[in-house]
Amino acid sequence: MVEERLEAVRKEPTDPRARLELGMAYAETEEYDFAMSELVEAIRLNPDNKENLSAHANFQLGMVLSTLDRPGLATKAYREALRLGLREAPVHTALGEALAAERKYEEAISEYRAALTLSPDSFPARAGLGLALEASGHPDEAISEYEAALQLSHPADDHAVGAIKQRLTLLKDRRRL
Repeated sequence: MVEERLEAVRKEPTDPRARLELGMAYAETEEYDFAMSELVEAIRLNPDNKENLSAHANFQLGMVLSTLDRPGLATKAYREALRLGLREAPVHTALGEALAAERKYEEAISEYRAALTLSPDSFPARAGLGLALEASGHPDEAISEYEAALQLSHPADDHAVGAIKQRLTLLKDRRRL
């Protein structure tokens, strides 16, 4: 996949879409330095955000930065994606995750709720909201969100479901004390 994308960039080095796709291919192969370089280049080559490519590149850059445990920088990239018009549930969810990693729980809660407004059946947004509510001292609301998340889960979410069930049991046990 990377080779195909590299060839596209060689043919059209100033094509922001080719740079975006190469950056995404590098991210998939865990070549994060190369991914960031290509995503930044895609943004630089597209200052007018034609076809929303710069917004998508910022979102992908945020994903790479989150993977590298750089939530502060990821937050900036996600906010820029939103500012450029990429108002989609996964962007709000990713921003919520980055904000929660920075312990900015109230802001994270707001982003998770924005994601749920756009996609009410989003398991990651519902689970993230539960975690942020729990961390910010709202156990009853967290329980409600965890229970809703469990209703939305899919078989691919097994690891997350196990963690949510543990959190739910712990919160309910604390409530009984």
